[in-house]
Amino acid sequence: MERITTLGNTTAVRDVILASQGRLAEAQEQIATGVRFTRSSESPSDAAAYLRNQRSLDRLSQLQRNSSNARLWLDTTDTALRDAVGSVTQARTLGVQGANDTNSPEARGAIASQLRSIAQEMITLSNTVVNGRPVFAGNADTAIAYDASGNYQGDGGQVVRAVTPTDTFSVAASGPAVFGTADGTDPYNGTAFQVINELADAVEAGDVARIREGIEALDVTTERVQAETGRIGGLAARLDEIDSRNQDSQIATKSQISDVRDVDMAEAIIRLKAAETSYEATLSAAGRSLSRSLLDFLR
Repeated sequence: MERITTLGNTTAVRDVILASQGRLAEAQEQIATGVRFTRSSESPSDAAAYLRNQRSLDRLSQLQRNSSNARLWLDTTDTALRDAVGSVTQARTLGVQGANDTNSPEARGAIASQLRSIAQEMITLSNTVVNGRPVFAGNADTAIAYDASGNYQGDGGQVVRAVTPTDTFSVAASGPAVFGTADGTDPYNGTAFQVINELADAVEAGDVARIREGIEALDVTTERVQAETGRIGGLAARLDEIDSRNQDSQIATKSQISDVRDVDMAEAIIRLKAAETSYEATLSAAGRSLSRSLLDFLR
């Protein structure tokens, strides 16, 4: 009977030691990992809250990536539009010079050549790309928005990015809205490329009346491009506000994740010291309770 009782005591002491050892290991793991739990079973409610907040953070991170891409499109488009305004302004200046009826044929030819170069530069600007996609081609699957002759290759679609959970954001400009629509009857009513090339022909021919018409057409072109520049600028300002809200939401969500997952190191160290003390006390008590000699079993 004594032997059975002793065996039972030994088993009980072993269980106490293992429990104390487990608490010590848990405290050590929290210090090492910096988190309160590594398995859902350790804290089901906290684990559920962590997963819920982590999903929210993943969605916010995706929206932030979308926003960064939208920013790239808007910034690229804005730069191209500003360059286009500069080119049209330069063409207008050349047109004014070409309207001087004292120009020699050689001078008119030189001005016309510069104007045609500007028209080609405008076509190059119209084919500005972001990650291989032309920003003025709408949503068309095409490598260029305009061909070498200034013919539109895009469509009327929009490039959109989801930057909030409920809203999409148009990030590109329509080629015709910026550069105009081709006109086969009067080039001055057509695209910016047509206007500048027609102005070059008028300068070369010394047709002052037609040159003045071209200058007026360039003013219309400038207003159109500037209007689109303003629209893109407004979208960029709105995107700044959205970015700010998304960043605030990310910070709040990360804080919530930290609250349910991360260890308070000061408290964790206190728990570790308590677990170490308890474990040492358990071992000491176990040693005293089990220090029986063979003679104790023979009595």
